[in-house]
Amino acid sequence: MSLDRRLRDELHREAAAIEPDVERHLGAVEARAHRRGGIGATTLVLAAAIVVAAIIFRVPDPRLGGPGRSAPPTPIASNSSPSTSAPTTYPEIAGTYITTLDAADAAVQRDALGGEWTMRLEPNGVVLLSPPASFVPGASGLSGVAFSLVGDRFRTNLFYNDYCNSIGTYAWSRVAGKLTFTPADETCSIRQTLLAKSPWVLSP
Repeated sequence: MSLDRRLRDELHREAAAIEPDVERHLGAVEARAHRRGGIGATTLVLAAAIVVAAIIFRVPDPRLGGPGRSAPPTPIASNSSPSTSAPTTYPEIAGTYITTLDAADAAVQRDALGGEWTMRLEPNGVVLLSPPASFVPGASGLSGVAFSLVGDRFRTNLFYNDYCNSIGTYAWSRVAGKLTFTPADETCSIRQTLLAKSPWVLSP
């Protein structure tokens, strides 16, 4: 018998002796799959999230324009005109007012406010003050002063930073050319003395 024949016969005998238990091996594989089921599901969800994120960041949004992207769509004309909000104005209180504070008054004397004051309230919410020569403004001067109205409430940042650390709120009324302020929420004494000590008379 040739060597090749003997080798083939030996291989056949070895193959016949091996009886793989397919069911047993398959069960072992399934058992391992069940044990790792939770991890596999989590990994699958994480992988799906990464793929979705990659698609979102890589796919260009045509609305954003830019290189390789289409231009934003041209708006379609509408028959109705777009609404534009007008700037807030306060014509009901606008005007130039004058008040004279008595230097002998304790509060006026304490804050060195004695003398004639002129206050211009612009319709756009700007306050322009002209103090008496005896008053020395703080480092910020009298620039950047503003006011706003909400109903009968007057709010202002007058003397903020130099003498006050809050916004003052007053009830206001103007009757027969006299403007009066009544403190509603105020913690700054010098501002309260200036605004509320005496009425402000409308200057012609």
